[in-house]
Amino acid sequence: MRSALPGGAGQARFLSRSRPGSRAGAARTMSTAMNFGAKSFKPRPPDKGAFPLDHFGECTASKERFMECLRRSDFQSGACRELSMAYLQCRMERQLMANEPLEKLGFKDLIDEKSEAKPEKS
Repeated sequence: MRSALPGGAGQARFLSRSRPGSRAGAARTMSTAMNFGAKSFKPRPPDKGAFPLDHFGECTASKERFMECLRRSDFQSGACRELSMAYLQCRMERQLMANEPLEKLGFKDLIDEKSEAKPEKS
C-alpha cells in the first residue's frame, strides 16, 4: 500500500520527526529556554591548589631543587618535604600564592623540629 502523501513513506517519517510536539523539537526549545533565566557566572580562583605562574622565575631555583629531590627519591614526596616547604615559602614571600601559616600547609612537624634544634638564647 502506498502513502497518500507525495514523496512516499520517507517524507511521512520526516514530517513526523519535525512536528512541534516531537522530542527533537522539545529538546531544541528547552535548550534555548534554559539560557534566558541563567545568571551570569563569574569565575573565581580556588582558595588553594592553583597558583599564579612564576613568570619571572623568582622561585625556579627552589622548584628545581625540589624536583631533583623527587627524581632522586623515586618521586616519594616525604623525602623532600623540607624543599617543598622552602618552595612554598618562596612563593608566599613573592605574593605568588596566598600567605598561609606553614602549619596549615602540613609542615607543623618540620617547624617543631627546627625550633627544637635551635639553641635558645639567654
